[in-house]
Amino acid sequence: LKQPMGQKLLTNVSVVRLKKGGTKFEIATYPNMVMAWRSGIEKDVDEVLQIARVYKDVEKGEYAKTKDLEKAFGTADQSEICLEILSKGELQLSEKERNASQEALLKEICNIVAEKCINPQSKRPVTVGMVEKALAELHFNANPAKPAKKQALEAIKLLEGKYPIERAPMRLKIIFPSKAKDEVKSKIVEIADKVEKEDFGDAKSSIIFMVHPEKFRECDSIATAHKSDGGVLEILALTVQEEGDASIESQVSSAPPVSSAASSELRDHRTSTPSAQQSAKGTEGLRSATAPGMVFANRDELLKHMKSDWHRHNLKLKSEGKPLLSQEEFQEYQILMDGRS
Repeated sequence: LKQPMGQKLLTNVSVVRLKKGGTKFEIATYPNMVMAWRSGIEKDVDEVLQIARVYKDVEKGEYAKTKDLEKAFGTADQSEICLEILSKGELQLSEKERNASQEALLKEICNIVAEKCINPQSKRPVTVGMVEKALAELHFNANPAKPAKKQALEAIKLLEGKYPIERAPMRLKIIFPSKAKDEVKSKIVEIADKVEKEDFGDAKSSIIFMVHPEKFRECDSIATAHKSDGGVLEILALTVQEEGDASIESQVSSAPPVSSAASSELRDHRTSTPSAQQSAKGTEGLRSATAPGMVFANRDELLKHMKSDWHRHNLKLKSEGKPLLSQEEFQEYQILMDGRS
């Protein structure tokens, strides 16, 4: 039986629509999960789809007819068709939803930029609010079709040279056979921003140094060249920053101010990290050994973490006896790995 025309069967949904064979087909998804799935952040399709059924009209609750599905897709397999619509369909957003999505994406980009950058003079992190103002001056527009991480890297390149801002260096440790000491040391000294510690032994040697993230692949290739003799490159810190915030406000003209609510949120960004949340919540909530500093509000959030790449990566580090990555450090690690591909 069809429901009354004025009643909605599903609420709080995002609709993805695909026109094929002259017929429109729709699927019902959870808000904000479609882009996460398309960018590879969410890999479990059950976390994206409200229901694995194809609709003729989600709002009216009308399912697509089997004969229409077979005609358009060559199959009546609901799961298979849902995946195709999810991949190729157009996400339906109202103007209000689109603006909210755009604003949230821009904030995410600004947060990533602030976490990855420093003031070149003070070596301290820049504030999110100043990044937002600087990007506004440069008329930077967030693209909803591209992942925030890649857009953050583009934004950094746009800001460098125009404002006192640059990528924070990484701290790396390279282990190599001592017989290659002179070769490896000369290469590291050439590309490193700063050599912090050298340890030369009879069989194995190591160097701890800071380097610009863009030179990570070059460092990795040096270690890989000696892999058969135990050469390895370890990431000790994805970003190295001094304590405190460094303002670039003097370099930013009076760009249009952000809303008071947004300004408050940006000012409080540094106190909203998982470690701060942990101290604020005390012992409440649930914890996981693979999510250092994180407190989960409920079992569903914990289970979602157990399915994440962050959980799997930290399990691997734990089995190897290496330090685990916090959520921010893992996000930085993902950005770094994306840059290598």
